[in-house]
Amino acid sequence: MVITDSSPALAERFFAPALSLVPACEHQRLCHELSDANWLRVGVHRCLMSQPSGRGFLQALGSLDPELCPANSHFFESLKSKRRLDLCAELNARLCDLGRAHLPDALGAFAALDGFDVHAADGHFHAHAAHDPADANGNKHAMGHLFMRNLRTGMISHLTACDQVARKKEHDVRALKRTTVKALRQGAPKGRKVLLAYDRAIIDFRLLHQWKQGSGIYVVTRCKENLALIKCGHLPFDRADEINAGVMDDELVGTGTAGVLMRRITFHDALSSRVFEFLTNLNDSSVPPGLLAFVYRMRWDIEKSFDEFKNKLGEKKAWATSATAKSMQAQFMCLSANLLHLLEHELATKEGITNKAEEARRDKRLEQAKAVAASQDTALPKAVRSARKLTQHTLKLIRWVATQLWLDIPWKQACAILAALYANL
Repeated sequence: MVITDSSPALAERFFAPALSLVPACEHQRLCHELSDANWLRVGVHRCLMSQPSGRGFLQALGSLDPELCPANSHFFESLKSKRRLDLCAELNARLCDLGRAHLPDALGAFAALDGFDVHAADGHFHAHAAHDPADANGNKHAMGHLFMRNLRTGMISHLTACDQVARKKEHDVRALKRTTVKALRQGAPKGRKVLLAYDRAIIDFRLLHQWKQGSGIYVVTRCKENLALIKCGHLPFDRADEINAGVMDDELVGTGTAGVLMRRITFHDALSSRVFEFLTNLNDSSVPPGLLAFVYRMRWDIEKSFDEFKNKLGEKKAWATSATAKSMQAQFMCLSANLLHLLEHELATKEGITNKAEEARRDKRLEQAKAVAASQDTALPKAVRSARKLTQHTLKLIRWVATQLWLDIPWKQACAILAALYANL
């Protein structure tokens, strides 16, 4: 069935959330050769098109839209522009604010977290650029970045690029120490707390204490096996509350030489039959221990984002050699993922189009998890049962967007094509 209407093509709908924010950005400027709006389009197309090299991308873009395609030299020079990088970072921050206002809250059911912005953060590496210089031993080193993902909305941000000069592979804590508090708080207003789920690389108790006391930043992480912690007391928790299913203990522990009091939660995971110990500087027992264990479980969402970057967007290597270009690439990766996220929400809420096959697989996994828990005569934690969301975009959606951006097909007709792809392929 052919649908005809006068609505704009998908490209206009897809880019609209970002382009509508450009005029208000502090770092936007007038450029006749390559406008900021077109530069943003070019960068996102670079992420969505399956072209491993910059020259290959420009040749493909020039075939599809000669007017949009910049000259080879201009493209690579723009990648080195600090002003354009600042624009991308500012735009993505504004886009994340837009997501907070319009996207559903995955943690909205948990009143104990009402005063918190909740994020996951971690490091992600991809291969060096083709023309990166080798070290004295003739080796080229992978490029690392730190990213944050908002666990309420699913929007993702770039924190910082790892040091490529003084370190071959910079440790996460070293990179975090030079990251500004403003960046870590991700736009949270004064008085609002920030809860950050991070892996065991972040065990630096003095740093966590400084974040808590001076900036309202709290962290939940995993205990390292070699930590010598001193038991200082227990925190009461409601064992009958379903949110605490699996919690074995909630206690305060001392860090010895660091002189910092932390909270340790011992948790039995019914699905893996393993016991985990979580550490946090959030010593307030009004946030149930089972909920903090669940927040750490949600940290896996950012790993899904990294998988999407690498295996679905094909971002497996750096685009260029300069530090600015490498950070620019990371911003475009975030921008592309966030635009996909907003578009997917619009498709679901306004057009009623969802990937029902993927939702059925998710529901099947949940039922299997319930059965495993029941076989061990235990309950699946309430938070796990209620977390009914997809954590990354499917290849069907990404391929549909990447194709439709170049077709002058009205929105309704493009939506019908996607619905058919979800149903039949």
